[in-house]
Amino acid sequence: MEAVWRRFLAMGVCVMADALTTPEVERVLVERLRRGDRSAFNPLFERYRERLFWVAFHMLRNEQDALDAVQEAFVRVLRAIDRFDTSRRFYTWACQILINYCVDRLRRRSSSRENVSLEDVAAPDAGSGYDPEEAVARQEERRRVFDVLQKLPPPYRTVIILRELEGFSCKEIAEMTGTTHATVRWRLHRARTMFREIWEKEFGGL
Repeated sequence: MEAVWRRFLAMGVCVMADALTTPEVERVLVERLRRGDRSAFNPLFERYRERLFWVAFHMLRNEQDALDAVQEAFVRVLRAIDRFDTSRRFYTWACQILINYCVDRLRRRSSSRENVSLEDVAAPDAGSGYDPEEAVARQEERRRVFDVLQKLPPPYRTVIILRELEGFSCKEIAEMTGTTHATVRWRLHRARTMFREIWEKEFGGL
């Protein structure tokens, strides 16, 4: 299963790089925002919006819902910034706010909606060295991973996304989801088991 995750991440499904600001600059931006300087908001938003989008997209399974979730999460960040514990990572805190919103959104859903496929959101790059056959194969594997993730119950989907795709520790996930470290470890074990079982049932061995 690890090989599947590595290939999935290599396809650009999850944005892991923090390219726009250094940790030192981020701390300054957060402090400015806490003092009411709203001009510090945009650099933080630009740094994390795409990464948060993928978290929301994997949870909500809909592009527009994910975009709305990220926007709402940052609105809530602004409202609560004066209560931010500066000993924490800003992204961990923002992601916790996003997850809480997504969970509430899932609970409120009364009817299913048409989902947006990963192919619609992340089309292959047709630049130099583009291989159509390889691109089709990569798209198909990405679709399979995405489809299996959607079959996991939300609590298990959340922990496997945060651990395998976002790289958070079990301790951080416990803090973000309001559960214990032991609960996260158990859910992660069950999520990996369910992922493997669903994959093998539908597509054969990993």
